[in-house]
Amino acid sequence: MGPTLVVGSGPALFVIGPDTARAVGPFPLDPDLRRAATRFEELGPADVPARLRVALESVPQGSRLLASPPRLARTIAESSRRPVDTPTLEELRRARASIPLTDPVVERRFFLELGHLRLERALRAPEEVLITLAREEERVERAVGREARAAESFVAVPDSPLDRHLVSWGRARGALGDLEDALRHTLEEEAQRLVPNLSAVVGPRTAARLVAVAGGIGALARMPSARIQLLGSRRRPSPDRGPRFGILYRADRLADVPIGRRGAYARSLAALAAIAVRADASTHRDISAALVARRDRRVETLRRSRR
Repeated sequence: MGPTLVVGSGPALFVIGPDTARAVGPFPLDPDLRRAATRFEELGPADVPARLRVALESVPQGSRLLASPPRLARTIAESSRRPVDTPTLEELRRARASIPLTDPVVERRFFLELGHLRLERALRAPEEVLITLAREEERVERAVGREARAAESFVAVPDSPLDRHLVSWGRARGALGDLEDALRHTLEEEAQRLVPNLSAVVGPRTAARLVAVAGGIGALARMPSARIQLLGSRRRPSPDRGPRFGILYRADRLADVPIGRRGAYARSLAALAAIAVRADASTHRDISAALVARRDRRVETLRRSRR
């Protein structure tokens, strides 16, 4: 006798008997597609439809019971208190061939809701929050700069609609500046919490942007210092004249270094940043004091040296 399979198709589950010619169901997870997607994503024993449990009780104890995906197999095993395995690809293909077609509109809406839930869950991760904040802060900074440059070239005519517009525009720019300040404060707090060593070495704002451009703390920790130095640069390196640094041009204490020595400082800072982010990603030890001391000594050396 062949196995009995439980598989999902859109917002419903089906039971395929041993002959695989007849599918029992559907057993909807919930009439509402949003709740059905939530149940499918966080499926627990209480979320198994009651009619499905009754159908599974009629399956002989000695026969094989399979379910796909693996999360559904674990949930049914817990609910029915019997072993439930996952099917092979061929078994799953034969079972799905016996399932009646789902309404394509309903199925599309269900998977859109499912994708939205998974995106929300991914964005709840602290690292993703930091990346989103860094990108948003950069976007708002560009908007503030664009509005400031536009205001400088705007000529208002007294006692005219242009003058009244300038007053309203000034209030809008002020609100945008307040948003930038609040966003920057939140970004720096998150950076100091997630990458404390890197934030101490290059500054929390620069640290957050490095993580965002790299695509994550782990990805940044795997980069060599030379790559970190050029991360975010707009030009490609060339034998003649290439960029000396990318995002690191915003790093702490760069302004304290003579212009002609900033390339050397960027190389040293990138090496310290590589050490810092690896500690943040793996050991989580606080080594910031030693790294900051090395950074400050390098700054003083470069300030005294001459080309």
